[in-house]
Amino acid sequence: MNGSLVLRLLLLFLLASLPISVAARVAAQEEGGGGASALGVTVGKLQTEEQKRGDAIFHKNCHLCHIATGQKRSLKINADELVGLFKRPNINEQGVRQLIQTGIPKRMPSFQYNFTPAEVDDLIAYLKIR
Repeated sequence: MNGSLVLRLLLLFLLASLPISVAARVAAQEEGGGGASALGVTVGKLQTEEQKRGDAIFHKNCHLCHIATGQKRSLKINADELVGLFKRPNINEQGVRQLIQTGIPKRMPSFQYNFTPAEVDDLIAYLKIR
């Protein structure tokens, strides 16, 4: 492997291993109205247990691609942040569920065998307020 590829892989590994601050999430949720998620993206207030579980699932499995950083842009990882996803035209729960389960060839892995149907429900509940 060339040095640039090794450096990029190391950087991606380091990004994946960053701890998610529970204190930041709790502090944001204690403020009125919306708040910031654990990684600083403004979201609606997590009100239900389903939304809270979905937030945890998102930050465990999806944040590497779906929360933009300068490092990700330099590595050409340009996935959508999914903020306001359900406010977009032609986006519905069934379509999002299908994308999560089947993925997008060469762009997003399938999570068909990673998440239970209840976990997909939780993730969708979270994405609706993101």
